[in-house]
Amino acid sequence: MAFSGLHVVCGFAGSSIQRDKSQAILGKTLWSEAPSTGVTSTNLAPSVSDSNGQPLFRIRASADAWVSVGASPNATSGTRFFVPANEDYDKFVEPGDKLQWSAA
Repeated sequence: MAFSGLHVVCGFAGSSIQRDKSQAILGKTLWSEAPSTGVTSTNLAPSVSDSNGQPLFRIRASADAWVSVGASPNATSGTRFFVPANEDYDKFVEPGDKLQWSAA
C-alpha cells in the first residue's frame, strides 16, 4: 500500500538541558499517528524528561503540507510551517502540544 497523507511520530531526541552533549536523533518512540487533513492529533507531547530529553515530532507527508503544532493547532489560519513532501521534518515540541495539517 502506498503512503498517503501525513504521519507523525512522537519521541525523544537528546536533552534540552545538555544539547551540546547529545545527538539530535530520534531515540525512544512513544506513539505514532496519521491524522486526516484538518483533524488535530489525538495524542499529545509528553513532559520533558532529564533522562530522555526533550520531546519531538518527526513528520513526513506524502505531498507538500502546512503543519501547526501547539495546544490548539490550526494549520489553516494559525501559526504554521511548511513540510515538503517525502522528507522527514523534526520539530522540538512543548509538553501537551498536538499537531494539525492541511495540504499546501
